[in-house]
Amino acid sequence: LHPDWSPMMVKSAMMTTGTDLVSGADPFAQGAGHIAPNSAADPGLAYDHDYLVWLAFLCGTTSGVNPATCNALAGLGYSFDPSDLNVASLAIGALAGAQTIERTVTNVSDSSETFSFSYSLSGVDVSANPSSFTLAPGESATYELTFTVTSAPLNTYPTGFAYWSGSEHVARSPIAVRPVAI
Repeated sequence: LHPDWSPMMVKSAMMTTGTDLVSGADPFAQGAGHIAPNSAADPGLAYDHDYLVWLAFLCGTTSGVNPATCNALAGLGYSFDPSDLNVASLAIGALAGAQTIERTVTNVSDSSETFSFSYSLSGVDVSANPSSFTLAPGESATYELTFTVTSAPLNTYPTGFAYWSGSEHVARSPIAVRPVAI
């Protein structure tokens, strides 16, 4: 249906349109959920990235990348924080107080749409900047999410979902964070 989409866009479409396998299931139990092919064919928003983003991810997680490559990517402004990998899932392995992550989405539908942010996650507040955006077909937006520990116990994994809801589409992203001592 979409031969021009990258594999990451296809994965994003399947993840953001997934449905719960059982009521109240968390992302550790079900991942992004049950694939809904008809919804995935028209997800509204898609996350995408190229191999340079993967190299930056590897620079931040392993010593297997040539240091000159990592230095070049740093000079181009790439983030080495694994939490900034531009995928549909949102994960922070060590949330010490507060952390901001960044994502970029593209409107892959045939019409303009305004999307607004909401979330479900216990013990951690999530704020979006911007909290809404309007995109024409093919247009992209970058947003930041700031996660702040409120009442979640340390060294546990609160899980939930983030939502970008429009008039025709809802993009749902699984969340898992681990609060740690500051």
